[in-house]
Amino acid sequence: MTGNPSPILYGPDNLPLRSTGARPYGSNEVSRLAGGLRGTLSNWFVSRNTRYSGRMERQVIADRAEDLAANDTHGASSIDSITINSVGTGLQPQSRPNAGVLGWNKDQAKQFQTQAEWAWHIWQAESDAAGKLTFWQNCLVGLRTMLVKGEFFRIPLMINNPDRVFSLALQSVDPLRMYTPSDLREEENIKDGVQFGEYGRPEAYWIADPDDAYINYDLGSDNFTKVQARAGHRPGAIHNFVTKTEEQVRGVSILAPAMKFFKDLNDYLDFELMGAIIASSFPVFIETSDPYGTAEGMRHPDSNAKKTRYHESAPGTILYGNINEKPHILKSDRPGNSFDPFVERILRAIGASIGMPYEVIAKDFSKTNYSSARAALLEAGRVFSMYQKWMVDGFCQPVWGMVLEEAWLRGMIVLPKGSPDWYDAIHAYTRSTWIPPRKGNVDPLKEIKANILAVQHNISTLAGVTAEIGGGDYDSNLQQRANERNRERQLDIIPPAEVNKQTKEEPSDDSKK
Repeated sequence: MTGNPSPILYGPDNLPLRSTGARPYGSNEVSRLAGGLRGTLSNWFVSRNTRYSGRMERQVIADRAEDLAANDTHGASSIDSITINSVGTGLQPQSRPNAGVLGWNKDQAKQFQTQAEWAWHIWQAESDAAGKLTFWQNCLVGLRTMLVKGEFFRIPLMINNPDRVFSLALQSVDPLRMYTPSDLREEENIKDGVQFGEYGRPEAYWIADPDDAYINYDLGSDNFTKVQARAGHRPGAIHNFVTKTEEQVRGVSILAPAMKFFKDLNDYLDFELMGAIIASSFPVFIETSDPYGTAEGMRHPDSNAKKTRYHESAPGTILYGNINEKPHILKSDRPGNSFDPFVERILRAIGASIGMPYEVIAKDFSKTNYSSARAALLEAGRVFSMYQKWMVDGFCQPVWGMVLEEAWLRGMIVLPKGSPDWYDAIHAYTRSTWIPPRKGNVDPLKEIKANILAVQHNISTLAGVTAEIGGGDYDSNLQQRANERNRERQLDIIPPAEVNKQTKEEPSDDSKK
């Protein structure tokens, strides 16, 4: 091999340095306190899970979160607030086919939208394989499960039943049933019930399905159902969770970071309430010093005499004590003056961990004005929007695509002549937008005026404002308003806005003179 030799570089000491292959010695950086073991950090060691301990930890977290959501007031409030505001009465789809890609005009696109949305309207009522939930209810349950247990799991099935219009249905599966069979725990491509393929892509899920319905972690693979992640171009399973790390396999409850605060605060409130009950219902205890028992209920001071013992008593009871027994009267000074500020501070810390302001968790807006309430709801709204987007991309949109595909195969959707084949332009056919539930207004008049100004200055659109504050479709609203205006003309009713306009335009009697 020939060629020009590499040039020789010289350092400050006039010693030759090689231009390539130099060892990358790091610079002498300042030691960081965060990585040291000095002072209060001397005993701060972080534990990391193995593939085995991670499953058990997730199981414990899910069980505790489920208990908080069921029995803790603020835990239930946190979960319900996010669920209701994010999904509420449902995320409503609007068909938006890409007319430019499909070569359609506006009328053809509108005709497709009408057919697609009608097919969805029929299917959503029979979307649940068990026949218990409509699709918006399925979304509500799914999001709630994801917040509590960290994830939710749905299996698309094809059910051939003459009572159904569509075959597609969704089977709900408790995510706690998904774990690795005992005889496959040494398989390197199976982790926590998820079987991975190339590049870490999930290719199957293992769902415990024993004959006796008893779930335990010693079950072998013969007591599991292996569900494929994909069935051709369609999802074979929908496993949805909020991913926060690069190689995350399963979801974690939203309550996990502040779980100790939830539990401790619940215990603290319970103890305070119990202390107040005991203090307020403490009976009257009468101490007597009569050695001969002249007082009512007293016994002779015989050491062998049986003494009266009181373990509990009804409020207002008068108790006569034994000789030489003096009770310690409980003071009714609980809770103290710091009770409210302390609870509020803990709730604010809890709210920060799940992205919710104190006002939303505590349902307490008594200390807020319009500006602070608006700021709190805007902060919460960003969290709601994130979960809405997560549900749309990970759950609603894939289901929408499967519903439209079956509707086309059944002839419920007829494509205009000259349209591309369904599978050649499936993304253009199944494009859609999803309308979130209607948001409330802190001050409707101020917000409507702000929206009007935003539209007038091209900052927003009428369609966007309609979807944001009304949770509806702008085109449908226009059609409905046209119907209402026609009806008003038929009945010779003048709308209030036009009455006010006519009144302003008519000259007054003074101006006529």
